[in-house]
Amino acid sequence: MFEKETELKYITDENERLKMEKSQVNDEAAASAEAARIAEKEALMKVEYLTEEANKSSKKVVRVTEQLDLAQAANAEMETELRRLKVQSDQWRKAAEAAANMLSGGNNGKFMERTGSLDSHTIGGKLNSPLSEDMEDESPKKKNGNMLKKIGVLLKKGQK
Repeated sequence: MFEKETELKYITDENERLKMEKSQVNDEAAASAEAARIAEKEALMKVEYLTEEANKSSKKVVRVTEQLDLAQAANAEMETELRRLKVQSDQWRKAAEAAANMLSGGNNGKFMERTGSLDSHTIGGKLNSPLSEDMEDESPKKKNGNMLKKIGVLLKKGQK
């Protein structure tokens, strides 16, 4: 009997120990499950935050790309306008050179050097300038009209 009581006490003690272990394992499992839920919640919050940041970055990339496209288009327009102005400037320069050549008359296309001052002075009713000899034949108004016609012809040729 003693053996049965001892054996029974041993089994009871063993059952208590197993219950305590089971309770401890259950507590540890519950704590692990709670920790896993918390970790999952934190991971989901991080994923949401990163998704939101990625969306903001994508929108910013789209906006910057649109601004770049607009800037490139404006740059292309300015380059086109600059080329047009350069061509026009060249045409005006050529027209001015041609007009200067016409004004210089018989100097074989070279510019006539001015020896008088830029102020016009009259001596005895005549204009005192290096070009005054050319004007003796024709009136100044008629000479101006002819020169304007020649410049107009040159401008028309330059635009073609």
